[in-house]
Amino acid sequence: MVNIRDIAEISGVSKTTVSRVLNHHQYVSEDIRKKVQAVIEETGYVVNGNAVKLSMGKNYTLGVTLPYNSSCYDQLVNSLLFHAKEKGYQVLLLPTYYDEKTENEYYTLLERRMIDGLVLTARASNLSNWTKLRSKGRIVSTEKVAQSKIPMIFPDRKKAYEKLFSDLAGQGISNVLFTNKRAIAQSTSAKDKAECYEKYFGKVIEGKNFFTGIEDFESGYHWSKETFKKLSIPEVIYANADDTAAGIIKGLQELGFVHKKDYRMIGEGNLPYSQLLDFSTIDFLPNEIGAEIIDYILSDQGVVNVSKEPRFIER
Repeated sequence: MVNIRDIAEISGVSKTTVSRVLNHHQYVSEDIRKKVQAVIEETGYVVNGNAVKLSMGKNYTLGVTLPYNSSCYDQLVNSLLFHAKEKGYQVLLLPTYYDEKTENEYYTLLERRMIDGLVLTARASNLSNWTKLRSKGRIVSTEKVAQSKIPMIFPDRKKAYEKLFSDLAGQGISNVLFTNKRAIAQSTSAKDKAECYEKYFGKVIEGKNFFTGIEDFESGYHWSKETFKKLSIPEVIYANADDTAAGIIKGLQELGFVHKKDYRMIGEGNLPYSQLLDFSTIDFLPNEIGAEIIDYILSDQGVVNVSKEPRFIER
């Protein structure tokens, strides 16, 4: 197999010159460039992409940890992919399924310089070794973390929950039910929702005004059909995702309940579901956050702590 040394010998130039031709360096004469390029084409030489990346000290690859493949993360992932590509980077998606051991294995990719930066979304837990983790390389979180030394650009979810429940109570609404993928003990967002809920509507009781294990259209559909055969319909249902909300609406429709007549639905994500079925939703600004995350992780900027205020879209 022909290598860069062979190309240099056949061309009668140095390996440095061949490297400059391969990397389109401006300080190479046109005659030399044509000569080397002709040898490359004649020999069928193929550039070793990994070697080029190592020589430049970069992999041009960013890692993004995700709990699992869910529509909740579609807009954020699409934003990260698009803006990374604009900067000449590719993105490696790293599913964790909320497994702490798996998360730790992904951190070693950064430590071994197999990726140039790591974007963190939801995690299995708030790890205690954030300072040590940050020393492994460039890291930024898309969610708020307890350790202030970790860079983060995130939506202020708790502020959105507080405002939502406060506004509902101010409208004279007293019967509100909400859903979540994970239990309160496992999820920061569920814990924050419960705390805000209890300020206005009383104690959160799982199975009465709070339900877990619901995460998509199918689970929302089946949950609503089974649950509201037994429970009375609340004034407001706050679902943890727009596709979940759509499934709930479909299930309730089959039970004879009409959205905006018998109850109100509120979702999360500002996805097409909410426009199509005309229900309110919370936009956690994933497109905006994705762009800022990429700009930050490819910069030399120090620790940031940027909080974004989500938008409530009433329909």
